[in-house]
Amino acid sequence: MSDRLSKRRHADHPALPSRHDRFHDRPVRDAQPSAPHEEPLRAVPEGRGAAGASRTGGVRAGVLRGWTSQAPARAPLPNVVKATGAALAALLVLAGVTSLSGLALFALPFVASAAIVALVPAAPFAQPRSIVLGHVSATVVALAVTAVAGPSIWAAAVAAALTTAPMLLLRAPHPPAAATAALIGLTAPAPWYLLTPVVTASAIVIASGVLLGRLLPGHRYPAYWL
Repeated sequence: MSDRLSKRRHADHPALPSRHDRFHDRPVRDAQPSAPHEEPLRAVPEGRGAAGASRTGGVRAGVLRGWTSQAPARAPLPNVVKATGAALAALLVLAGVTSLSGLALFALPFVASAAIVALVPAAPFAQPRSIVLGHVSATVVALAVTAVAGPSIWAAAVAAALTTAPMLLLRAPHPPAAATAALIGLTAPAPWYLLTPVVTASAIVIASGVLLGRLLPGHRYPAYWL
């Protein structure tokens, strides 16, 4: 009987949906189960971020994940062993010649030169041209400075700084040469210091590098001479 009443109401009022139609015309959200309670979004306070660090919580993991070092890649273990062996061999040669000859060849500038040749044999500042011209020009500049001003820490600083110009003009950059100039500025040696130990020690460092380049596989030295 209720169906007949519903049909009669629908006939009197065609705009009203029937009971059957009203059931099927319900919005979809009424037929779906209610979603679980979700916490409303909150604004991120100033000083915090997805990849930042909170002021009180320390460094977040996002900081470490997003940060990348600009340092070169870590060398493979065989390369580390080879470079260490090359440095040890070159310095032992320099120490042995110093011990046998009694000359002051095992000075810090030449030790640094030998280490550079062993570690980065292909670098421009490790080549024979840079070693010889770098140390010789530094010696000439430093001897001139001490001849005018005498030995002092100020003379050493000026000599080391002025050495930069001839190295760049001669296209022979060699950082340990600045240490040679500083050492001369502090001690004011005789002019023959240019030959012994500067030229002698430079020749030994280069010869050691060439020998190691022949003996060690993959250790090519020098890349160029002139």
